[in-house]
Amino acid sequence: MQAQTEQLRRGVVEYRGDVGLRGRETFTVSRAPDGTMTLQAHCRMYDTRVERWVVHTVDGSLRPLRSYVSQRRAGEFLGEGRFLVEPDAVIASTRVAGMGEVTQRVPVDGPLDYFVPHAVAADSWITPHHPPGEQGWREVLRGYTTSLLPDGSTGPLTERHGGLRLRWEGKETIEVPAGAFDVDHFVVSARPGVEEHLWVSADHWATLVKLRSDRLATTYVLTELSEEPMWPAVTAGGATT
Repeated sequence: MQAQTEQLRRGVVEYRGDVGLRGRETFTVSRAPDGTMTLQAHCRMYDTRVERWVVHTVDGSLRPLRSYVSQRRAGEFLGEGRFLVEPDAVIASTRVAGMGEVTQRVPVDGPLDYFVPHAVAADSWITPHHPPGEQGWREVLRGYTTSLLPDGSTGPLTERHGGLRLRWEGKETIEVPAGAFDVDHFVVSARPGVEEHLWVSADHWATLVKLRSDRLATTYVLTELSEEPMWPAVTAGGATT
């Protein structure tokens, strides 16, 4: 793989409900020369008043390495915690309202396919484990999350995300408020009859461009996106270029 320079992306995802704007998420993604990427996101769900901060790191193959999640509802503490992915386990150290300090060691029987920290911008990182061009459903065997609720408002704790399947629909070009993007279109199903559609940028960032959930009556759409060098050159006067 050709070495990548260090880069930074900034973006905004809006949670557009069928009856009004439900929330907004701002995020940055930094990419290191070895392909490792770290997402930092601030998520606000207006209708449920859940606020979440996420820091989530994946390797060059987009497999999860570690996550940090902290969340509140209407200003009241819900929980926070750190999750480390080891070769044979997910190690969690969390503090959860009503439970206190919680330590978990959840054994796994192979490399994790994904870990969902409930930042929408990170949802696209579950899809690279279904290679574009491969037809039919593919079951995801080792997927985990910090909460089994759609809004992620329990825990955070290490939860098995069982039964998830992915299907690649094809390559498309779509237009969203952030611009036009070449994407891979995936269908995600957590159980029979429940499907969500994801459009993911067809590049090494695997950025979430659009997500449609009929179950939640919401379309999550990328409204802003910019890219810059991680380390701009500094001139003698202190200005960056």
